[in-house]
Amino acid sequence: MTDDRRLSKTARDLLGSTAETRINAIQRIPFISYAAAKLIRARMEQIVIAPRSHRPASMLIAGSTNNGKTMLVQKFVESHSYCDDPNADASLAPVLYVQMPPTPDPRQFYMAILDRLQAPVRRTAALSQLQSQTIRLLGLVSTKVLVIDEIHNIHAGRIEQQRGFLNLLRYISNEHGIHLIACGLATSVRALQSDEQLANRFEHWPLPKWRVDGYTKALLNTIETVLPLQKQSGLSDPELINRIVGLSEGTIGEIVRLILSAACEAIRSGQEFVDNVLIDELRWIPPSQRRTAAEHVLGVRT
Repeated sequence: MTDDRRLSKTARDLLGSTAETRINAIQRIPFISYAAAKLIRARMEQIVIAPRSHRPASMLIAGSTNNGKTMLVQKFVESHSYCDDPNADASLAPVLYVQMPPTPDPRQFYMAILDRLQAPVRRTAALSQLQSQTIRLLGLVSTKVLVIDEIHNIHAGRIEQQRGFLNLLRYISNEHGIHLIACGLATSVRALQSDEQLANRFEHWPLPKWRVDGYTKALLNTIETVLPLQKQSGLSDPELINRIVGLSEGTIGEIVRLILSAACEAIRSGQEFVDNVLIDELRWIPPSQRRTAAEHVLGVRT
């Protein structure tokens, strides 16, 4: 009997492999793309090839934790890694990724950038020296896009610290016409709006939680195409969608982890497809209930 399911070439090639091989392959499944991610990625690619400007275009990718922000920007950064130019004084870094420090501390931020550039840093250097070194090196390596993760950490500082840090970001952007791509929790929107000039530059690209709708159905259909299971699961069946969205609480990281765990169990059990019964047998605990469940196991009274 022919298997006319829509499977990726990798998944189809694995169908005849051992259970262990298929489980290992499932556990290594890379980033799952989807409509919103493709639009955001396309916009990032437009920005990286855009000419430098006195008002650089910038993006804010905001959403819940575990909803794919960091993985999305890291895939973009990986595709624009360091490159060598024999005519340049240093390796080029057109796209540079840095994580926002726990607090809006300019010193820590400059040092984080310098660490990424593998530049020698004197830890006792004055802030003005770190700033000068950072700006000079960003120009030397021709950075066009600075990706800042965990931008919501701005809120960990006092109001004057927040304002000072936003001024710093504007200064870095203005000095070399660098585009900023920031990502963080939804509170990041409020942080950036407190600086009128930055707020006007940043395009908002939200990543809302997944709901029971056509977008989620399309996502689950896509995920099913990469699973080397010998039988069809029908992940987009209404009952299964409701169960998956409920247990994952609508974040893509949790959705993918739940489905991949269920697929591995489907292979181990010999069932070879995912259904509500198998998902129930996983005893999956939704993220918001994990602390309570752990405290219950440990006998902690709240």
